[in-house]
Amino acid sequence: MPVHTQGSLLGGRYRVLRHLGSGGMASVLLCHDERLDREVAVKRLHADSPDDVERRFVREAKLGASLNHPNLVSVFDTATDDEGVLIVMEYVEGEALARALKRGPLPPERVASIVRDVGSALDHAHAQGVVHRDVKPGNVLLRRDGVTKLVDLGIATAQDHTRLTHSGMVLGTAAYMAPEQLEGGETTPATDIYALAVVAYEALTGKRAREGRTPLELAHRIATEPPPDIRDVMPSASPQAAEVLARAMARDPGERPGSAGELARGLARALEEPPTAPT
Repeated sequence: MPVHTQGSLLGGRYRVLRHLGSGGMASVLLCHDERLDREVAVKRLHADSPDDVERRFVREAKLGASLNHPNLVSVFDTATDDEGVLIVMEYVEGEALARALKRGPLPPERVASIVRDVGSALDHAHAQGVVHRDVKPGNVLLRRDGVTKLVDLGIATAQDHTRLTHSGMVLGTAAYMAPEQLEGGETTPATDIYALAVVAYEALTGKRAREGRTPLELAHRIATEPPPDIRDVMPSASPQAAEVLARAMARDPGERPGSAGELARGLARALEEPPTAPT
């Protein structure tokens, strides 16, 4: 029976309610945990995935289970069945930021709240030696009560773990990746801070910070051009907001804010500044 079939049972206890979505590595299903009588999201690795992807998938579960923070999606369990490996996670009722942005930019106060929540989650992960490496609107979940959750540690790097990717292999979504990540260099908390700033820019403007006709062109622009000025597409933005985002998107990781929380606080203060009249 296909695992997407409503009513099928995964891992002997998770009854499939409906299909939530699919990515390159896995499908996500809304399930009912028959043992604990609650709804959960079950992430199932595609059956034909290579062994290194399966190892990364299992490590994601271990990293997720090791982190406990109100703005990180909780990992409850891992399981295996005849079809493969499962990660059982907290179900977040709401939508991804990526979907919300299809309707246009968000109000500045909402963006400040999102960046604060994600920044807090990242600070917690960084304190435990974990770099997310794939902060993007698709991994930012907006719960209906206003709380924001960060999900998907699939390509995260823990400082005490051996990397499972080949040297120089680039993982993540190019538009949100820092120059050092695109170049296959060392990823640090500053890499996530860069990505969070790019997400904030897009949430405020409805446009990506940088565009390219091809991934190669986009990577070249990120590596060679100075950080974009948000006022070019959002003339009402304050100089302070432009400075905060430009600093967080600096090519040199050492020039970025010292933590994701520092970025969030600086942006919140800047967004409280009176809007600038368009010239």
